[in-house]
Amino acid sequence: MPFRKITSTLCLVTLAANSEPLITLQEANGTDKLRVELLNLEKEVALLRRSDGQEFKTPLAYLSEVSRNDIRNTWTAHREKVEKHLKLLNEALSHQLFASNGNIWNEPARNVARRLRLPTESETPFTSSYRLYTRGSYSLAGAKPKTVVTYGDHEGRTLSLSIIYSNKGDSLSTAGAGEDHFKNNGKEIDRNTLEGAMIYDEASIARTITSVLGEPTEQRMLGQGNDKHKVKRWDWNGHSFLLAHVKEEYVRLSIVRASFADGGGRFSRVSDGEIKARLKKNVSHEDNGDVKIKNIPMVDQGPKGYCAPATFERAMRHAGVPSDMYLLATLATEGGGGTNTQKLYEEVAFTTRSKGGRTAREIPLKSLAPNKLKRYIDKGVPILWQMCSLPGYNQVANARTRARRNVTNWTDYASKIAIAAEKNSEVLQTKANFHLCMIIGYNEETNEIAVSDSWGKNYSIRWIHVDEAEAVNNKGGYVIDI
Repeated sequence: MPFRKITSTLCLVTLAANSEPLITLQEANGTDKLRVELLNLEKEVALLRRSDGQEFKTPLAYLSEVSRNDIRNTWTAHREKVEKHLKLLNEALSHQLFASNGNIWNEPARNVARRLRLPTESETPFTSSYRLYTRGSYSLAGAKPKTVVTYGDHEGRTLSLSIIYSNKGDSLSTAGAGEDHFKNNGKEIDRNTLEGAMIYDEASIARTITSVLGEPTEQRMLGQGNDKHKVKRWDWNGHSFLLAHVKEEYVRLSIVRASFADGGGRFSRVSDGEIKARLKKNVSHEDNGDVKIKNIPMVDQGPKGYCAPATFERAMRHAGVPSDMYLLATLATEGGGGTNTQKLYEEVAFTTRSKGGRTAREIPLKSLAPNKLKRYIDKGVPILWQMCSLPGYNQVANARTRARRNVTNWTDYASKIAIAAEKNSEVLQTKANFHLCMIIGYNEETNEIAVSDSWGKNYSIRWIHVDEAEAVNNKGGYVIDI
């Protein structure tokens, strides 16, 4: 398998310090040379990556003697360098974040999540996430996080980690808080202030990582919306540890590729054509008339009033734009919840336009009839719906969704739920429990819509009659269009 079949020109690679080692390949009986990253060497087969990101395997037998020796020697030196810090770093983090290969970017996100004890939140063919809302004594990098999430890419490999510590969205009295959280060598920090907790967390995390990797550098990184903030940065083996303390907002440790940190937080954009094809392929047409969007990532908002940030994260990631619920929440949310949805939409619109090339649009939803929704659903674009999530509404949605599993005569079913919906809609008129969720499907024959809430996998899809939905409708919504 000569590598000239992979490229016909010399590829030069410019990489951040502490990234994968570079080598120059030459075929056993050829003159072409290729500059690549050496990702792994196992059983005399090298895993390599070109400058355009494409990875490939090459048996050493196909290479010249000089290249074979270069790979073996380079890999041995690289492993010695990695192993110098590997055990110490895992001990400092209080978890075996790194396996023996010392590189989370080349392994499944699911494996990393398992080592950190993170439950599966969502797995689709295009993105995955594993999230833990921590309790008790869970500690990471010298402090107690509120939530830990690992994201995976379209191949299931680890994309990034986001660890949120003290922040305005979590009460200091929730799990993970306590006197030991605010003590440092006998000096007590005021536990009644968010800023006191944030100061403690930042100092503890910085001290922990510095003890292994040395003093950090500082740089500015892009956040969500138009936000930029200063971070402390440590690099190791192609990983960047970025520690942010955004005043009165949050303390966050993110672990990203060094190349991503070098770019200041700018991510590569998925092409419009690829996204359009992907979204269209996710639209399912069932024999009973159901039309629904599959593979929308789930985000569980947890114990906070983060329905809007969580729902926008879902929509953004579905459209190929990376996002983080907690960072979105800082843009337009008061402590503990209460999102200004309009302000959040404006920040999301900036992000999707400037960083992802997508268009966020506010749309009127005066009518929820399927023929009004299908222009978006049919092309795989979910609708973010402003509504009132009343107890009566949820009871109906849960019961209706369960009942659908046993339907054999859909004509009779449509008649029956139409009668029930007329009665239910009369009592679902209270304006309370304001909520943002997704409309992800419809059925014109039964006059139903499919709804998805950011409350975990059990709420991925529920069905409700249009009349019942109209009763709790706040007549507005948003889409992230293509």
